[in-house]
Amino acid sequence: MNKTIKHTYQIAHFSIDVNFCEFVVSIDFSPYKQTDDLQFLYGYSPQLIALIQAQYQEIFGKQLQISDDSFVAEIWGHLFAYRIAIWVKKNLQFKPLQKLAKFVAYRSGIIDCGERQADSNRWIWDFLGKLFFQKYKTVQQ
Repeated sequence: MNKTIKHTYQIAHFSIDVNFCEFVVSIDFSPYKQTDDLQFLYGYSPQLIALIQAQYQEIFGKQLQISDDSFVAEIWGHLFAYRIAIWVKKNLQFKPLQKLAKFVAYRSGIIDCGERQADSNRWIWDFLGKLFFQKYKTVQQ
């Protein structure tokens, strides 16, 4: 049986809900829609990742096998798509774009970050992490 545990983190004045399952964590940024809020959360993603990694270790008794650089790449990639989708929903009143933006916002506001065996996109985030986010590199595996 795969248990799910929810934990809420306070990052400054923001509450971030994270669901923990074995091999996967889901981070919910969907309550935040303002550019300034999301920009602030970009800056605090390394601290949030450290909290999530420690909590995962405590819950499951093992390290979550996602490097910090890959984790940051995935969070930033999803938040970038989320910000664009919110902007499109607010500013472009063309029905097909509205539908697409709603779908993208729904899929990117909650970020499912999983280990390789549970996340078919992990290789993309690993690659982007190595390419752009080396300053967040951790030694894992």
